[in-house]
Amino acid sequence: MPRLAALILSLCVAASASGKTIEEDVQYYIGLLAEPNPRLQATEFEGLSAMGLSDPRLFDEVEKRLLEDLEGAREDRWNRQRVAWYFRALGFSGQDRYAATLSRFTDDPTYHNYAIVALRELPQYAKWNPIISNRASFDPARRDNANRFVNMLSSDDPLLHRVAAKRIVQTRETAPAVAELLAERVRASYMNVTAYDTEAVETVGWLINALGPAALGPARERYVPLLREVSANAPADKLRVRAQAALEGRR
Repeated sequence: MPRLAALILSLCVAASASGKTIEEDVQYYIGLLAEPNPRLQATEFEGLSAMGLSDPRLFDEVEKRLLEDLEGAREDRWNRQRVAWYFRALGFSGQDRYAATLSRFTDDPTYHNYAIVALRELPQYAKWNPIISNRASFDPARRDNANRFVNMLSSDDPLLHRVAAKRIVQTRETAPAVAELLAERVRASYMNVTAYDTEAVETVGWLINALGPAALGPARERYVPLLREVSANAPADKLRVRAQAALEGRR
């Protein structure tokens, strides 16, 4: 187990290291396809949702592995999850060239949900990937992941904000620029969200979840008042509950 933990740590550091080029990111994920540990590979491939990569060199290899491995992975939990993330990765590519492969599995008893979600995400990521990976707006003083989150949260697409917030929660990102944008999005939207607007509740709820760690850290005095405001005044009950949970360090 210590050896596995060390491997996970080294790969995570490699994936999020500052100053990488898009080419280096592409090569990292191509190399990850050779990783023998299916649990580690599944965990790392989840990160593609916020990388902004579209290079066919990567996704052609993902498609090839998907088709080679999907039958043998059906009965093993972690191998099945690994292949499931190959499906999702093809959606993250934003490339229509993979739609035919994904469509083959929309009725598959094991993989249909992943194929359907990936098909739905293809056109979204066709729009999002240039935004996420736009190096022109990167600040060299920030980690690459933080720069990508800033790009995502600076967009005018609430669904992309939700994707960013989910990854921020998973990666525990607390960069000041990211926290400030999360706070801006929450402040600008929470009073306009009613309980009946389930999509907006979900999006703002994730933004609140992502802001929570910043409110418990060194910038506590900056964000605690906002979360208290939301917990007291949000029209949607679920947002009040989420804000209170964030204040208490719960998820």
